[in-house]
Amino acid sequence: MGAPPPARGPSMTGIGAVLLLAGIAGVAGAVDVFAGDSLRLVFSVGLVAGTLVAALLVRARDILMVVFAPPLVFLAASLVAMLLGRGEGGGGIIDLAASWLVYGFPAMAIATAVAGLVALVRRGRR
Repeated sequence: MGAPPPARGPSMTGIGAVLLLAGIAGVAGAVDVFAGDSLRLVFSVGLVAGTLVAALLVRARDILMVVFAPPLVFLAASLVAMLLGRGEGGGGIIDLAASWLVYGFPAMAIATAVAGLVALVRRGRR
């Protein structure tokens, strides 16, 4: 009676992959916030890169968690930045929401598309 055979392919859970994505995006967001005054290019690149890494490492059955995570991670990071007083200057909640949509949409869309593409490629390889 030996040990079970090693698992084939990625074995990270969906929650672990989303936490990895959030961690990578969080580090990039911290760099962005401390270098400037808001979440911009570095955070966007971190969000996309974190999504790619998470999508490649997650188990096949949990890939949808990664596909839907980028907008939620962006929202959480935006809220943290706002609480730290690093959101877009002036205005109220409407201005913050509009700014979040304008600046966040491209990063969220690209990250979601990357995760969807990885999911399709992984599904096709099975």
